[in-house]
Amino acid sequence: MPIMLSAAIAGTGVRGSTRVSRTEPETIKDYIMKSILLTMLAATLLFAGPLLMNVRAQGGGPTVTLLAKTYRLGSHNHKSNATWEFVTGSETVNTWSTLVTLIDRPDAKTRPELDRLAEGVMANYKSHSGQVLLAKTMADSTGTPFNYLVAAFEEPAKKRYELNFVKIALGKSKNAYIVVYGVRVADPKEYQAKAKAFLSQQSGPIGKALESFAVPDLASLPKKFF
Repeated sequence: MPIMLSAAIAGTGVRGSTRVSRTEPETIKDYIMKSILLTMLAATLLFAGPLLMNVRAQGGGPTVTLLAKTYRLGSHNHKSNATWEFVTGSETVNTWSTLVTLIDRPDAKTRPELDRLAEGVMANYKSHSGQVLLAKTMADSTGTPFNYLVAAFEEPAKKRYELNFVKIALGKSKNAYIVVYGVRVADPKEYQAKAKAFLSQQSGPIGKALESFAVPDLASLPKKFF
């Protein structure tokens, strides 16, 4: 899960690693935020598109499809708020390069409570050295509002950034849920430039996919410890 997300968001927010680069944080942040906003706006205006993410049951258990990639259920934690982590291919919850996480938050059932939950998630990112690149209220194609944020953690020792794209919304059951798409961008020499390029090119499609995500009935997902 992105930076031990199950332990952190299950309580309030998300736990991070080390802080982002000190070399030129404002320049990188401004560039990334501009790219995210412009790309997501273009995607919203130009594409209605089918849902890009859905959950379905198969022989081996539920799977999630996001951005043309299928993820299988890799772990589940029900100690605090139920959390499901989905991995792809031969990856595991310890070795993932991309990860999809679903979290049930029955403690938030109204719009004000949802906003407080989002504020708590954002504050927790910051308190654990995460850089919040974007945080705003958006609306899906039906006009239903949700909170969306993008956060980055730098891991210099591993020559990588971990990027979290987070949607916080109210489900049909009126319980809040959180969907996190985690991406690890690594390079032995130029991981900072690679992360910057990834954000510039992929933030729009990722944001659109999360916006369109129709959350499944979380009560139907397995409640089993792996």
